[in-house]
Amino acid sequence: MIAGREDRVTPVDHARLLADRIPGASLTEVAHAAHLVTVERPASVLAALRCHLDGFGETGDTTSPGDDGSRYAAGLAVRRTVLGDAHVDRAIATTTEFTSVFQDFITRYAWGEIWTRPGLSRATRRCMTLTAMIANGHQEEFAMHIRAALRDGITPAEIQEVLLQSAIYCGVPAANTAFTIANRIMAENGD
Repeated sequence: MIAGREDRVTPVDHARLLADRIPGASLTEVAHAAHLVTVERPASVLAALRCHLDGFGETGDTTSPGDDGSRYAAGLAVRRTVLGDAHVDRAIATTTEFTSVFQDFITRYAWGEIWTRPGLSRATRRCMTLTAMIANGHQEEFAMHIRAALRDGITPAEIQEVLLQSAIYCGVPAANTAFTIANRIMAENGD
């Protein structure tokens, strides 16, 4: 299943319901696309279709792509959807021989193995990622994921709730820093 995040005719929730009930199905949510996702975001749709058509593991396990090539293709598609083409293109352009192993690793495993799993919605994964960035003090990554979350339709009010929840479980100083960073980014975006 491929669904545009802004699709009001066939919302992502409907596509997720279908994907959850069809054996072996998965759902790819495409940011900044509505009902005509193939017209609005053809590169994202093509990447998702290629990943699907490349097939999954021989064991019949369809929770994640089965080989490194499929995992990489799926990961790159999700990474582009979550972080945006500009960010991914910058990361790829600045890859060196030394960092290429790490870029391959995070694309295959963080994005291709974990972010493609059907068990959690993309929004839930985003909120969990924000919390992890706060808890571990990864401020640059936190800022990147705040920008991506806002682009992807997570509201400032939802981000505020994540930050308040994080104050309890990650500590007030960490949440204070997160509020400062998020506030700056929202002001830059006009949110």
